[in-house]
Amino acid sequence: MSKTFIMGDIHGEYKKLISCLKQVNFNYDTDRLIQLGDVCDRGPASYLVVEELLKIHNLIAIKGNHDDTFYQSIITGNNNLLFNQGGKETLESYIKHCNPDKSYAYNEIRDKYETDFDLDDYPQSHIQFFKKQLHYYIDKNNNCFVHGGFNRHEYIETQPVYNLIWDRDLWLAARSYGQMINNTHKFKMKDNFNEVFIGHTPTTYYNSTIPLKAANIWNLDTGCGKNEKDKLTLMNLETKEFVQA
Repeated sequence: MSKTFIMGDIHGEYKKLISCLKQVNFNYDTDRLIQLGDVCDRGPASYLVVEELLKIHNLIAIKGNHDDTFYQSIITGNNNLLFNQGGKETLESYIKHCNPDKSYAYNEIRDKYETDFDLDDYPQSHIQFFKKQLHYYIDKNNNCFVHGGFNRHEYIETQPVYNLIWDRDLWLAARSYGQMINNTHKFKMKDNFNEVFIGHTPTTYYNSTIPLKAANIWNLDTGCGKNEKDKLTLMNLETKEFVQA
């Protein structure tokens, strides 16, 4: 029987991705993975992360702010967009696997990164991966999956992309009332979603290395990519059991 899993921010941590999938005996042909965005940046192996995700037949890939910035850098040729978001490691990962002749040290002339690695150096399959990522996904049980959040007072379909991939207000609002943190109070939303699953705001900000829940909002960004000890989380949608690496 197929299962549905949700994964938080990966941030280039290929080994942690593989570890989580192995722990649940993930079936690449029949199981579904809903990945909540930010597959790239910070970690050392963004290229390999995308390669692995492309092997999953039933993948629903949500766009994160880091993914959007990387895609914009690809299609515009402006690699300078990456450098304030940990994109140095992403660029180095792609150079290593796609064009090793350009694998000079980052500490050399930065302009080389801005001009020498361009659209033709990226695999077309990867460009399409980032292009086709969804801003949000709603399943048949009216659960919503989104990277950053949304304005709960408006319908999600009407909202600007910024709200969906950058804004943290949904999570901050859910955390603002004790009743919601204790899961005794329903979080009112225009769309009346059953449950909402987000990434983007690391639970480590709240001294937690495991997923956090406030009312019906689940946060699965457990800090992966921040440093070696921070964890990647994979959760079973039905049982809410999770594994980490």
